[in-house]
Amino acid sequence: MTGSNKTHQIRLPRRDFLIRGGAGVLGTIIAASTLDMAGAQTPSAKNVKANLKAIKMGDFNPNYATQWSYRLAQALGFLQDGGIEGLEVILTDEYIPGLIGGSLDIAHGDTSAFFSAGQASGLPLKMISMHRDKEWWIMGVRKGINKPEDLKGGTITGGSLDGRNTWVMKQVIKKMGLDPEKDVTFVPTSGGSDKRLAAVMNGTVDGASMFPRHEAGLQKSGGKFLFQELNLAPQEGFACMGDWLAKNEDTAQAWVMADVRARRWLFDPANKERAYQIMIDYGYEIPDAFKAMYKLEVDQLSPDGGFESAAAMDSFVNDLSQTGDVPAGLDWRKFMDMKYVWAAQDALGLPRRPAAM
Repeated sequence: MTGSNKTHQIRLPRRDFLIRGGAGVLGTIIAASTLDMAGAQTPSAKNVKANLKAIKMGDFNPNYATQWSYRLAQALGFLQDGGIEGLEVILTDEYIPGLIGGSLDIAHGDTSAFFSAGQASGLPLKMISMHRDKEWWIMGVRKGINKPEDLKGGTITGGSLDGRNTWVMKQVIKKMGLDPEKDVTFVPTSGGSDKRLAAVMNGTVDGASMFPRHEAGLQKSGGKFLFQELNLAPQEGFACMGDWLAKNEDTAQAWVMADVRARRWLFDPANKERAYQIMIDYGYEIPDAFKAMYKLEVDQLSPDGGFESAAAMDSFVNDLSQTGDVPAGLDWRKFMDMKYVWAAQDALGLPRRPAAM
């Protein structure tokens, strides 16, 4: 299955719930892990070995694409090369309390959640790398809607009215030459993006915020993507607590280096089939329709653990403040430490992204 000869013990997600206001751990995946290059305190990231032999990783999303990079780092031997022998992935909505309480070492989550939590708590919460640094802005429409003007007088949904998806849809309406306040009506819908797809397919709404994976189903119902654009949006990443980093810098560097190496491997189209098969072997369900969207999926991911520029993050944080996802005027630089990514990029001969903060 992989280039590593190590045996991976895998326990697929269980539906265990820890009660805390209705949110909880969705499941646990425990596996032996496997890097080749790592380093934190040295000019190169090629030689460092993790001081911790195992990592507890928190993640809020069980989707294969969300976990793709570090699962590949595990399967391809990159983690173990850096001295990280064990990886325990805990699926939970409570990844920030887990970091603060010390039950998690590293967590994957929304940039807005890490920034807001750091600002509100005053604690040294630090993002150390990015997962997705771009975002698809897609409006899917029902059968009979063929051009932007056909939406006039219609209804659009992005989920909750005060959420980012609704804000994005308003920007899309503007880009298509319409007035989001006068030409259409925004309505709320509950549930996730699949519920929005269903609402468009059954004609409950005329258009909705969607993702690339929804296109095939929408087309079968006679609908289509009326607008599709990839935008800079450093929207998801990985974070640790500052005190954990102070004690475990070599582990943080080993983990980042393994993750960046896995991303470089994933972005090579020659590895596409194997990349999917590794995830399937781990127990993830990946329909053929999802495999056909390989490029659309990886286009959203950071290819190197970084993001385009400080200006791109400034713009993204400003957008988040408009929807109340982060406080206005938030200084995001207080909650980011890119030295681990920069060290990995230097070691791999990649340009630094961002070049500076």
